[in-house]
Order: sequence, then C-alpha cells, then structure tokens
Amino acid sequence: MLDILFPSVPSIISITLLSLACGILLSLAKVLLKVEKDPRIEKVMEALPGANCGACGFPGCAGYATNIVEHGAAINMCPVGGPESVKKISEIMGIKAEVGVKRIARVHCQGGVNETKIRFMYQGPHSCTAAQLVMGGFKVCEYGCLGLGDCVRACPFDAIHLDDRGLPFVDAEKCTGCGNCVEACPRNIISLLDNTVDVYVMCRNKQKAPVMKLGCSVGCTACRRCEKVCREEVFKDNPEVDTAIKVENFLATIDYELCINCGRCAEVCPQNVIDFKKVMVIKRETN
Repeated sequence: MLDILFPSVPSIISITLLSLACGILLSLAKVLLKVEKDPRIEKVMEALPGANCGACGFPGCAGYATNIVEHGAAINMCPVGGPESVKKISEIMGIKAEVGVKRIARVHCQGGVNETKIRFMYQGPHSCTAAQLVMGGFKVCEYGCLGLGDCVRACPFDAIHLDDRGLPFVDAEKCTGCGNCVEACPRNIISLLDNTVDVYVMCRNKQKAPVMKLGCSVGCTACRRCEKVCREEVFKDNPEVDTAIKVENFLATIDYELCINCGRCAEVCPQNVIDFKKVMVIKRETN
C-alpha cells in the first residue's frame, strides 16, 4: 500500500524518461510524416465566394478548392462565383476554362391558392416535405406546389420568396443557380434552366384534362396547340426538325436543343401555361 502511495524514486525516474521518450518520438513523427498542404488550395479558396452551398458537387468551398488543386476538378463549376471566380482560379492554376452559362431556378407551377383545390385541412409542420408525407399532400393536384416554403428556406441567397398566391417567385438577379431549392422541393416543380432560355412550361401535371381540372384551373390541357404552331409555322421549312415542343403524358414538354426561343407556343396556349419572358417584358412595358 505504501509503495502505491509513495512510489520509489527509480520508478518515478523510469516513468518520466518513458514519457519524455514518447513525446520525442511523437514530435519526430509529426515532423517526418507531415504532409505539406499545397499553398494553392488556400489561394483557390480565397477566389471562391465562400457560400458553401454545394452547387459545385463538393462539400463546400474548401472541398472544391482541394479537388481543383489535388484532383484536377474543373474550375468553372461554381455558379455563385461565376466568371470572376473562374478568372482568378485560372490565373492561380495556370489553366484556361470557359465560363458556363448562368442557370437560374424556374418554377413549373402556376396553381396558387385561388387556382387549386384542397382535399383536407393540413395542420402539421409548416413544411412541404412534411405535408407531402401526409396522404401525398393536401392539394387535389398531386403535382402542384404546396406553397409551404421549403424552397424559400433552402435558398442561402434570398433569391426566392412566396408571392401573394402562395407560389415561389424567383429573383433572377439574385439567383445563383445553386440548386438548393430544386433539392428541397418534394414535388420537383423547380428546375435549373440556362438564363438564355426565355420559354418554359409552368405545369407538371400529367393527368388527362378532365382529371386535372378537378384540382387546378390553370394546368396544361394537352390541347397540342403549342405543338401544332411549332411544327406548322416555326419549323415548316426545316425538314430536319419536326417540332421543339411535344405533348407527352398529357403535358407539353420543350426540347431545348431544338427550341429557338421564338415564343409562338406561349402565344397560342389557351391556359397561359407556357411562360415567355420576352413577351411578359413587352406587356409590362406596354402597360
């Protein structure tokens, strides 16, 4: 018992020397096994916006910077930093890269509170994802926006808000194309499209018109007028292209590889399901 309480001097010396030896070994290992961090990683991180939104496909700006330097990842994958970041990283890495076309979020639904019907009163958490888990959502239309703002809360750039109809409105100037809102939407009504695209379909409903109209008054009725005008007027003299818009599964779908942004499909749509940005701008200026 006394040996435990009052250890001998040799024991103390032995323990001290052993601890000292371990400390020296650990210090040597730290020096000898140290992996030098490429200084370019820090420089690339400084060239990135620091949003850590994950739009590049990597875990934050640090992960992206590391993959650029160590694994040769493309330097134009950050939609937030845009051309400015690409230019800076290009100078750091000594390589050139084309700046990608800016993409912005587009909402494929126009069924607000006044245009759609509900199946039951939802009283759960104020979340689209949570509401979707309750009997597939409280709206009759199983494809439309639930309007509880998951996309708004997911946006780190304050670029998307709910309007007075309860529908997401995207501020194109603020939108960076990070895609967080796309991932947050449980009904997949938001997509990223090139900023050069002026025309898109504001509906996701794939039901026949009589069924669709039971829940929404502004959905696509698959009337095919858009398809007809595109085929007979836009591409009538082009034997290589039939039409850039087709009705598939009772829903108009645009092939952006063929679309020339003319807006004729939007002009003939009786439901105003197809939005054409240029037409809308002209109308606002006229008014």
